[in-house]
Amino acid sequence: MKKTLLAVAIPTLLIANTANAYELINEEGKFVDFYGQLRTQVEKYEDKDVTLNAGSSRAGVNAKYAVNEDLDVVGSVEFGVGYSEGSYDIKNRLHFAGFATQAGTFTFGRQWISTDDVWGADYSYFFGGTGIGQTSEKLSGGRHDSAIKYKFEGENFWVNSTFGLSEDDTNAELGELYVGTTVAGFNVHAGGGYYNDKSYKVGSQTVGQDLAGNDINKDINADIDSTYFEGTVERTFGPATVGFTYNNGSFEQNGTNRSIDVDSFMLAATYSVASNASIYGGYEFSDFEAENGAQSLSDDYTVVYLGGVYHLNSWSRVYAEYGYADGATIGYDNDNADITVARGVKDAENSFAVGYRVYW
Repeated sequence: MKKTLLAVAIPTLLIANTANAYELINEEGKFVDFYGQLRTQVEKYEDKDVTLNAGSSRAGVNAKYAVNEDLDVVGSVEFGVGYSEGSYDIKNRLHFAGFATQAGTFTFGRQWISTDDVWGADYSYFFGGTGIGQTSEKLSGGRHDSAIKYKFEGENFWVNSTFGLSEDDTNAELGELYVGTTVAGFNVHAGGGYYNDKSYKVGSQTVGQDLAGNDINKDINADIDSTYFEGTVERTFGPATVGFTYNNGSFEQNGTNRSIDVDSFMLAATYSVASNASIYGGYEFSDFEAENGAQSLSDDYTVVYLGGVYHLNSWSRVYAEYGYADGATIGYDNDNADITVARGVKDAENSFAVGYRVYW
């Protein structure tokens, strides 16, 4: 369940994020808070054992200082605690600073890209959002280490854009622009961008062994260009919210005849059964067309999810979700050090997950 759409999915008083943060400084012209959330989740995927571990738990600090009536300086740093390969590691998630004016907010550094801020019609906690994951965030993962972001919120419209520096090709080059407004009770936004990664990792190859007998692996990288578009419309009807998103993404490996085109449709709804409880569901369909040299590939992928969330209070919640996936995705892969286009198949698979969050 993502940023922009979350605000319409549950009552504002129950949004537990920085609103529940611990204020370190709150004086005239000075504001610093410490926020975070601890996530625990149980997941069961087809033909796999039940797992119990941390989700994307995180903690961070926001700062805002007034320079004058028209200018504030802002900054944020955030660290994540996640379970990976048998250990819980603390890693930096965000690190940026900037300034806010009446004309908008400019931030610089490691931050979420505009696509991740804006998102689409996905009210899930676990299994939704596949259309975005297969198009606008397939290469970036939703974040850029050297990003310049501009955000503006007017009375009836907003703008969100990001430019990512390539820094001599050590990062991917990124450019995005999204705009949104409200028309006759419908929340509408549209936008897109481009992404060029000259060293996108598609796998690895064992090239030898060290003196201890351990394998020495070499990354297999590809130079891939991507362009994408996303449009969303949603409407709230009393306790219910319904949203629809269309995504399109095109990927091309430079210097080859390997390309992938994706069209994705996401339909989702959420319904507040009480002031502190909601149920939600979604249907997502993606269509893939690919060229792998002289070979043409086509496939489709379907995801259905149903779930519910219960807020124990303003700083904790528990949620459960069922997911169904069928079909095949298509992406770049490594075949014995040769880059290829390959299928990832889900054969009518059922998944279940339960999560719990505590915020501060």
